[in-house]
Amino acid sequence: MDSEANPLHARRKKQVVGPAQLLVCLLSLLIVLAGCGVPVYHADKVFDIASGAPLPVDRIVAAYGIAGGVDFNGPASTLDLLSTFYPQLQYLGDQYASLDPSHPVRLALDLVINPLQPCRSYPQYCSSWADPATTLAYIQFCQEHHLLLFLDLQLGTEPVKDAVLKHVLPYLEKYPFVELALDTEFHFPDNRAGYADAAGYPCCLGWLDAAEINWALGELASISVQNYLPAKVLLLHQWNAAVLPDKNKIHTNPDVSLVLQSDGFGSYENKLADYQVFVQSDYLEYGGYKLFFHYADGSSAYDFDQNGKGQVQTPQEVMHLFPQPLFISYQ
Repeated sequence: MDSEANPLHARRKKQVVGPAQLLVCLLSLLIVLAGCGVPVYHADKVFDIASGAPLPVDRIVAAYGIAGGVDFNGPASTLDLLSTFYPQLQYLGDQYASLDPSHPVRLALDLVINPLQPCRSYPQYCSSWADPATTLAYIQFCQEHHLLLFLDLQLGTEPVKDAVLKHVLPYLEKYPFVELALDTEFHFPDNRAGYADAAGYPCCLGWLDAAEINWALGELASISVQNYLPAKVLLLHQWNAAVLPDKNKIHTNPDVSLVLQSDGFGSYENKLADYQVFVQSDYLEYGGYKLFFHYADGSSAYDFDQNGKGQVQTPQEVMHLFPQPLFISYQ
């Protein structure tokens, strides 16, 4: 039988790799290496995703706020409130830095730009978005004062993927100091039952599945790798076990820093117990802690000492927590 007619015996022709094919191979290799967390050569320098990343090198001390809110929504709720509070934020940062010189302090804002709203007024997802001009004004403030900015999402019934891709992706891609936060108690499934629960809040508590959190971790990793940005931080709020029903299925990502923040007001004893359960016992990657000021004009959400006096714990007391939190915010 003629070997040329039999494909089983046909000889392979020698393949010559041209310049274009070689370039494709090299690019493919770089993509694979980037996905494995290996430093990637960009132009004439090595891209290291850990370089410039806030965690675990620094400790983040943040002012919390709801964009367009009032004082007890947190000192970052308006730029006027923030400007007034900023010297106090600097002082708090200096205290933490002196207590633990091994972790320089990065100041930050944890800003809710997507609050839960009455479903009758916001029927699509039971939530609203800060207008772009407001968000950009906060970004400018952070640029001028060298602050990190956590864009905090309450979501209502909007899926995490939709919210990130439709509303915050441009900020995450463009600014290396912009991070992401998800407030679990305000998120509900995008279905009839979820809508009913969102409409009934606070009688019905929201929650966030691990699948959506894992998607967010993967998306943040991709944003950093594709745009040569330092590793992003994903902040998760937790004040009740029910808000993270399958917490054991959350998978950390080597290219993202994951913070689980114990987020609840009340007595020091209760706050300590929450931190031990949510952060210490169910440890994910980094611990976070939230403190609530006492305001004279109406909010019942505040911290108080063993005598019932409304005041927050001192930085010295916060640093007695184990593990010591690397993210601390003030509302």
